[in-house]
Amino acid sequence: MVGSVVSFLAGASAEADTISRDTLSRKMLDFCVFTQYKAEGIERRTMIDRCGCAAKQAMAGFEGDSFDSPSRSKLTGDQEKAIRGAIAGCFAKQ
Repeated sequence: MVGSVVSFLAGASAEADTISRDTLSRKMLDFCVFTQYKAEGIERRTMIDRCGCAAKQAMAGFEGDSFDSPSRSKLTGDQEKAIRGAIAGCFAKQ
């Protein structure tokens, strides 16, 4: 009986631990804005456009419409690696 409850709960949480493509893209945009706002020397006038570029580039590396949900608002390791690389590329043009 306990095993079935654990299996049920594990299955339920696995379904709840995914997010849509749009939600992940927005989380990546938010991550970029938050990190770049704190960075020195970033031109605020172009920051949002460059973060949009970074989110778009990072999402290009992910296929499908369902993704692992970030835990406690943190991106997964692969998601964070993708957005950090895209930020470097989009902000290098500054």
